[in-house]
Amino acid sequence: MSTTVEPSQFTPLEQELVSELRVLLASEMRTKIAQIRIGGRCLDLPEAARSLFAEAVENLAEGRPVTLVTGDVEEDEISPKEAAAILGVSRPFASKLFDEGAIPCRRVGTHRRALRSDVVAYREREKAERKRVLDELAAEGQRLNLGY
Repeated sequence: MSTTVEPSQFTPLEQELVSELRVLLASEMRTKIAQIRIGGRCLDLPEAARSLFAEAVENLAEGRPVTLVTGDVEEDEISPKEAAAILGVSRPFASKLFDEGAIPCRRVGTHRRALRSDVVAYREREKAERKRVLDELAAEGQRLNLGY
């Protein structure tokens, strides 16, 4: 199962609070002390929870969506809708990736299912390819002395 938070859905007040939380967490991460208050009870956050929380808040403050994935990530089968959330694309585009074989999938009746690990691998391949192309463009700009 996965849950995605889209920062574009934040109100201006919520965005301001996320930005403040980002700064606070950054300073607390240096001291390795963070607490959470729920109701009248105050608890220290374990280091793993602090790191996860800080990373999520950092991404939200930068305007990037955050997806929390639970369960057996390697063997978990997901739908095109869930793949679209992981990839940051539309459901029809994710379905097209399944149908074209860019992401291996299988049919369960009329439904498509792919391993979450295959979707994540596709995302990482695409990210690496974009970086490679951008590096080539930057090198070409330098070679042509375009001032980039």
